[in-house]
Parts: sequence; C-alpha cells; structure tokens
Amino acid sequence: LERDRFGTPKRTLWVDRKGKVFAEAIDEDDEEDGKSSNSIRLGLGDFIFYSVLVAKAAQYSFATFAACMLVILAGLGGTLILLAVFHHALPALPISIFLGVLFYVL
Repeated sequence: LERDRFGTPKRTLWVDRKGKVFAEAIDEDDEEDGKSSNSIRLGLGDFIFYSVLVAKAAQYSFATFAACMLVILAGLGGTLILLAVFHHALPALPISIFLGVLFYVL
C-alpha cells in the first residue's frame, strides 16, 4: 500500500514472492481530482528552450520570428502525433528545436 504525504492511500501494489510488482490497483478518487495518468505534460525546460530560440529569432527579423514560431508549433504537433502512435513518453524538444534552428539558419 502506497500513501501520499497526508497518509491517505494512493495505490496498492501487488508483489510476488520474489519482490517484483506484478499488478497495480490505482485509487479511483485520483480521476475526480482532475489528475489523469495519461495526461500530456510539458516540462519547464522545454518552454525555456523554445522561448530562447524564438527570442533570438525575433532579434533578427519578423519573418525569422514567424517562421521559427510556426515550425516550433508544428514540431510540437508532430511530437504529439508520435505520442499518440507510440503510447509512451517522448522528449518534446528534438523535433521542434531541430526545425526551429534549421529555419533560423536558413
């Protein structure tokens, strides 16, 4: 039985004789709080890299700013599509930053 910091039961883990977890029972009350285990989360570091690239592009020209902004959003959309296909966590930076830097240099 796993408890949160307030002592309320969070989830129950079923363990075999060797100590390996083979089943997990999640409390249904978590979904009522708005916390879903299959939600999409983007880290603060991702936003920092995106904003630095877009800010640098904005110093150069408006066209470069607009192009970098659009390809970053397109790369993020591509990452979300890949996330829907593969059903496991993926890094959000590589596609967007690669496309953003490519369009910044061009």
